[in-house]
Amino acid sequence: MKQKIALVLAVLLLSSAFAAGAYSTKLQLFFNGNQVETDFPLRIVDEHLYLPVEILEEKLGLTVHWDKEQSAVYVEGADRELLTAQIQRLEEFFTPEEPRVAVETWAEGVKRRNGALQYAVLAPVLKKETYDYFAGLNWSTGASSPWVESYRVTEVYRTGAEKYRYTVEFKYTDATKNATYAKTAVTVEQEGHKWVISALEPVEVSGKITQITFDEENKVKAVFVAGKKTILSGYDQANVQITSKTKIYQGYTDQVLTVEALQEGVAVEVTFTDGPRLMIYPVTAEAKSIRVFAPEESADLVYANTAYGFTFNLPTGWQDFQVMNEEWEGLSLEAEKEGKVAARGPFLKIRHPEWTKEEPRQDIPIMVFTLDQWADLEGMKFSVGAAPVGPQELGRNEKYVFALPARYNYAFPLGFEEVEEILANNPLKPLTPEK
Repeated sequence: MKQKIALVLAVLLLSSAFAAGAYSTKLQLFFNGNQVETDFPLRIVDEHLYLPVEILEEKLGLTVHWDKEQSAVYVEGADRELLTAQIQRLEEFFTPEEPRVAVETWAEGVKRRNGALQYAVLAPVLKKETYDYFAGLNWSTGASSPWVESYRVTEVYRTGAEKYRYTVEFKYTDATKNATYAKTAVTVEQEGHKWVISALEPVEVSGKITQITFDEENKVKAVFVAGKKTILSGYDQANVQITSKTKIYQGYTDQVLTVEALQEGVAVEVTFTDGPRLMIYPVTAEAKSIRVFAPEESADLVYANTAYGFTFNLPTGWQDFQVMNEEWEGLSLEAEKEGKVAARGPFLKIRHPEWTKEEPRQDIPIMVFTLDQWADLEGMKFSVGAAPVGPQELGRNEKYVFALPARYNYAFPLGFEEVEEILANNPLKPLTPEK
């Protein structure tokens, strides 16, 4: 229900000294901790604060109407219950059925400064954590300047079909055409029939470790990171504090590293906690997460198969690839069972996103053998395929051997050269399997 109220914005309990000082120093206005720039100077007169109307409309979500005939000012605010219902309907409308759509919806919300749109695609845990933040901003995020000019969504990591991770790079600009950038790692997971954002990691400092500080027990307690000042609201340098809660990961994967991975010269991206920061330049803050990158990882898309235990590096051009789950069969070579199926196992095919029935492209095939099956294959107890040579081992862990079928690209389909180049760089890395 809309309420009409006569408005007088008064600042009570202001000391006369403060009021007097307001005339000699430009007043600064902060809304929910963020400074608000105004074209009209703020004034305090007789302990009353005078604000421009646009502040009321933009920051408080109020509609201000001046009735000249009645000599009255009317301020109309949205009913909280009505606003909550509108947000719920927005959540029901946005039910992304593809992981990339969830990320793009969130990114579009950031670009439009629409907090409700961002909130609609968050997982329940994140909604609970961020509701007060969005509500405090009246569901309008960001600032009028600089504004988001564009953004780029890049898939960087995938675990099976359950979890995807993307980076979103925002380009900001202003009236002077100055360009700054912001980057966030966004994790998406499936919830029922829809995809939701389960984690947001804004990159607050990106660069190389130039110095390491140890505590009395010779354990790493801090690293100094130096980079370039290209990140909006980020830092070009930072004293990064390491605690027991700091998570350290290999690139954009979920592979957890020990603190020993933090060496001088290593490239990292850091997300800080919401805790206090020492703002004396360079900033000092506690790290929530640190992602460690090797030079060759900067452009890779990593597929992690946790069921069988391996990761596979792909070029970024393979974003939105598919994994086809098929089965290989091994025919017995033993006299009494010759020609009969002696073994079966998983046969995975990583398929290029541009593959079509009309114009198929070369898949990346990966055969999965148990250790015993591989021993039997090498012992000539069964064969796989009609080729005179057997599969070529790509790697192994404590349970499985991963192999490339013989003559997998004999027909030379579109893209076979690229697949050969990918395989030549040893893209498969074994992990401990879940199965």
